[in-house]
Amino acid sequence: MSTAREYSKEDLKLFDEIKNGRTFKEGEELPETYRKNLLNLLWMQGDSEYAGALGYMPWIAKAPNAHERVLVAQIVKDEMRHAHAIYRILDKLGQETHEHCLKHEFDYRVPDDKSNIGFTRAKTDARVNIFYYPINYWEDFCLFNFLMDRAAGHQLEDTLHSSYIPWKEAIGPIVKEEAMHLAHGDKTVKEMAQNPERKAFLQERLNLWWPRVMNVFGSSKGLSNDIYIRLGLKKRTNGEIREVFLKEIQDRCKEWGLVLPVYREEDQLKA
Repeated sequence: MSTAREYSKEDLKLFDEIKNGRTFKEGEELPETYRKNLLNLLWMQGDSEYAGALGYMPWIAKAPNAHERVLVAQIVKDEMRHAHAIYRILDKLGQETHEHCLKHEFDYRVPDDKSNIGFTRAKTDARVNIFYYPINYWEDFCLFNFLMDRAAGHQLEDTLHSSYIPWKEAIGPIVKEEAMHLAHGDKTVKEMAQNPERKAFLQERLNLWWPRVMNVFGSSKGLSNDIYIRLGLKKRTNGEIREVFLKEIQDRCKEWGLVLPVYREEDQLKA
């Protein structure tokens, strides 16, 4: 955990109180530092859920069969409900989520399918930047469930221990639904990996999506994770979550005969 950032006496006092069990309920006045960082995380989640739902939506019609179309529709419904749940928390914190959604282009995707924006942002909304990439193939959709929903699930698990009670209470059902999404990804990716006619293209798309997913854990040079943990808004560092995620993906890819490309953070910083 980084110790490079300096904190005020008021912040250090708040950190100690939260470490000793202090939590915040709906309607309770929030310290400035706490409120600012809570809003950062809520906007990031809400916008990511909303953009994700819009990105998935075309696959209700384009999924390969009726069974998969029903599953995609359920996933879109879940993601839209997740966005609504988070936006409701933001509204109660005095934010204007409806105007926010009208203001931003949540259906925007980078035009080049094989582009790499690294850790940068493509627009001014708060979504995690993997949601700026288009989902052009069924393999992309399934890999998104397999990779991104697993990464998000691990990150959301920390919120089950959040010091902000409304967020903690909202996240339980979301975590359960995300588990269904990644189960769909596991099943479909495994099936395609075992199909000689589909495996090569699946591997090609995995090569493309892998650095994008790894980037969602953030740069190791970032300092924001430190204060999130001190405020009780996260429990583990991004590095700790990344290691758990990576082990799960490595085990499954090894079993299914897929190869994870080498990920180099310095390449993403240059993007």
